[in-house]
Amino acid sequence: MKKVRKALIVFFVLYLLTGLTISSCFAGYNNISMTLSLDRKEATAMDSMGMVVKISGVRSNDSWPVVKGLESFDVVQIGSSSRIEVINTTFSSAIEYNYMIQPKEEGTYKIGPAQLTIDGKTITSNTENLTIIKPSRSSDVDRGEIFLSTSLSSNKIYIEEQAVYTLKLYNQGGVKLVSLSLPETEHLILKQIEKPSEYQSVYNGKTYQVLEVRYVLIPSKEGTYGIKPARMSLNVMQPRHGSGFGMFDDPFFLSSGSISKNVASEPLELKVLPLPAKGRPSEFTGMIGTFNMKASLEPAKIKKGESATLAVVVEGHGNVKRIPDLKGPVQQDIKIYADQPVFEESVDSGGIKGLKTMKWALVPEKEGQYEISPLKVSFFDTQKQQYRTIETSPFYISVLPGAKEVLSPSSVAPEAKQTNNVVKKEIKEIGYDILPVHDSIKDLSNGSSLQNRNLMALLLLITPFLIYLLTFLGLKYGIKSDKAMAAVRIKKAAGIIIQQCRKGKICSGDMISELRNYLNNRFGLDLGSLTAYEADNILKSKGVSSETAYKFKDIILELEGAVYTGKGNEICSLAEKIIEIIKKVEKELR
Repeated sequence: MKKVRKALIVFFVLYLLTGLTISSCFAGYNNISMTLSLDRKEATAMDSMGMVVKISGVRSNDSWPVVKGLESFDVVQIGSSSRIEVINTTFSSAIEYNYMIQPKEEGTYKIGPAQLTIDGKTITSNTENLTIIKPSRSSDVDRGEIFLSTSLSSNKIYIEEQAVYTLKLYNQGGVKLVSLSLPETEHLILKQIEKPSEYQSVYNGKTYQVLEVRYVLIPSKEGTYGIKPARMSLNVMQPRHGSGFGMFDDPFFLSSGSISKNVASEPLELKVLPLPAKGRPSEFTGMIGTFNMKASLEPAKIKKGESATLAVVVEGHGNVKRIPDLKGPVQQDIKIYADQPVFEESVDSGGIKGLKTMKWALVPEKEGQYEISPLKVSFFDTQKQQYRTIETSPFYISVLPGAKEVLSPSSVAPEAKQTNNVVKKEIKEIGYDILPVHDSIKDLSNGSSLQNRNLMALLLLITPFLIYLLTFLGLKYGIKSDKAMAAVRIKKAAGIIIQQCRKGKICSGDMISELRNYLNNRFGLDLGSLTAYEADNILKSKGVSSETAYKFKDIILELEGAVYTGKGNEICSLAEKIIEIIKKVEKELR
């Protein structure tokens, strides 16, 4: 009987889950959307690119979408796939249509929208911009089956202007990235701006698989720089020859070995120019790039004593940390209260992007019509190569009379009498004695009662002192406890990561997190993420030698290289090297 009861319960639960799944799928089916995406925004006429059209909210469909803007491309339909997604217990279905597109000529193209009619309703996707450029000139020298190439978007830029540093690994066989070393040049900063992309391309008439990584390069000082080659250490897969025994010569049975190989890119030269003195505005703060400004004032009509909010947003690409904190407008008869500016920084295909939001509360003291003067900001436009000043539009605010203050007649008691123009108010009880008032000596005959009352009064008197003493002791020993805990964390920081390395079960992606935790615990930091260059700067600032800090940075670069190539979940092979460098850091910090 118990087994039957359990079976019925399991059946009922499965029935409910099945019903929820089906109803969720049908609910998603009514909410159909379509998106179009490209694996790159820029390519050459010899490159092929992947394009995906995804339709969410559909379980099956026999027709392929029609994509506009592909007249100048050769298009191949690779295949389609369907799947069910579960997001926050909500089921949804989707179909992905995969294409490979090959440009016929250079130019800038608008790909999309994709369109598809389902049940009489036409669904439309977004559009994407694609730029096809001339392929870089190459010599007739055969560079082999695998080589590394780097390039700059411009060889001549201004100080603090962003240039794009592109690294491409060309290979005709399987490779496994072991480590990547980027060039290190004083006064030049490299920061990755996109995830690595993989595609097929043609170089000197040969077809290669290409791994591309893009970085933004920012110079902090003018001059001519020689950028050293980037270097990669690789394991190149080598197929083994057949055995000559029939079925064992089938590719399925042929395993492949690998050989180690190091490749290096060509050196580059970069000329960094100073900003021109001609046309420089007096209020110029050093902003370089492309920026715009937006502003709003709400509400435009208020009463006297109320407030309106003026909000200004400055955003763009460039040295965004130089966006200034603007001074609010100066206006007679209006009090101005500034809010704390909010700054956001991100990275996209255009480089480093920033947005700063500034707000002020405007409180008029008199009614009337007011004009709020514009706010201005100046920067050097790297596209137009000239100084520009952008400003907000003037705003107008209308201030109406506020509510009048009226003395309420109820504020004076009706039964109050006036004598010599002085109002006598009713007597109110505001407190009472903590000890009773005795009107006879007989009330004091009970000695124990009086003693208890005296003891209670004494306790009331000394209670504040006891509270103060306990608070002081708690703070004193609490501070010591915090310091002791910090000392324990510092002492254990190195031991924790060394123990993790010796276990030999940690992957490259997690090892980066462990190194970040080591620096946080060792120096009392609160880093949410860690880059190789941040680690280098932190260690140098704490007294570690430049050589040791460089080795620490190189380890993080190798770990990042594994992550970038999809090998971040594999067991880290640098455990012994990390233990050695951690011990060296600890020795130099003593």
